[in-house]
Amino acid sequence: MYGSKLLVAAFALCLVGCASSTVVKQPLQPSKETTPVATKYSIGKISAQTSDAPEHFLAAVKGHLKLELSKHGLLATEDAIAPYETVITVNSYRMRSGFSRAMFGVLAGKDGIDSTVTVTDSKTNRVVGESQVSSYNMMAVGGEDDVARMHAQEIAKFLSGSSKN
Repeated sequence: MYGSKLLVAAFALCLVGCASSTVVKQPLQPSKETTPVATKYSIGKISAQTSDAPEHFLAAVKGHLKLELSKHGLLATEDAIAPYETVITVNSYRMRSGFSRAMFGVLAGKDGIDSTVTVTDSKTNRVVGESQVSSYNMMAVGGEDDVARMHAQEIAKFLSGSSKN
């Protein structure tokens, strides 16, 4: 009897182990010539306000974001001038060590990243959209790359207009 309850509880924890949230501060408001679906984005600077976020993690987020935008046909080519530039500022970053993850699992706390995504019009430098994106992993499985991929997917949802406020 207790075994089945424990199994159900463990299954429920697996389902809620990874999560993301997106809070759109300013929905994308493109210029009259383009629409959010028809536009192309360049990925500008990805920086961290905190020194905790290592460069290789920021590079992983950028790489996954390029892949996600390419899948949706939203990535500007390197030689073209994109109508919009995306700038990502990491506000907080926490990643458990492999030892903590293995020894304490869920009790070690969650891995996560919180960032601000700002989209500017390349011609006018006017901000056309801004969002707060948080991604985290509470389970002991996975690692930095999983959180980076999940974070890039949430940013791509915002840029494609499919994220809900």
